[in-house]
Amino acid sequence: MKQNDEIAEIKKRLGHLEQVIGQLVTGNSSVDVLKFLASTGRNEHVSFSAYKNQSQGGLNKRHIIKFEKTILNLGNHYHPEDGIFIAPVSGVYLFHWTINNYGDLAYTNILVGGKVMSTTTTSVTSSYNSGSALVIVHVQKGEHVWIQTCCGSGHEVHGNTLGLDNSFQSTFSGTLLFPVSEN
Repeated sequence: MKQNDEIAEIKKRLGHLEQVIGQLVTGNSSVDVLKFLASTGRNEHVSFSAYKNQSQGGLNKRHIIKFEKTILNLGNHYHPEDGIFIAPVSGVYLFHWTINNYGDLAYTNILVGGKVMSTTTTSVTSSYNSGSALVIVHVQKGEHVWIQTCCGSGHEVHGNTLGLDNSFQSTFSGTLLFPVSEN
């Protein structure tokens, strides 16, 4: 019975998250992020959204991508100086990243505790390209999570300042969906 209750709670939280993400993506958001997170009933609020504010080229295999600026960093567990998120509690987390570049193929991985959890790639065209991925994973307290290049060399990751006239952001975001007790 307890497992069914936990599943129902997860579905409820994911439904709320899908609603918020949909509103943010379409620009129809009047969502107060702090009120939304408070409504989930979690004691520890862990969420971040970071972006590259400048382009970076010549990246070789296994280069950790630093998303230098944060829009949101509840709990300050994402570290823009090195591009690494450190989990403050064990739990199930949702991570999303988008890589933008110009006219190049770029493969990136998300790593949790040094293990690859997912991969994405940008397409090859003669203009701006992007690749995105979303992953829901179990992360242990103290584990590091980061995005890195995975194949080839000479990759570019596009960055930009925020504003109406600026686009093609590379971003990295994450949130704690629910804590899991450590055994």
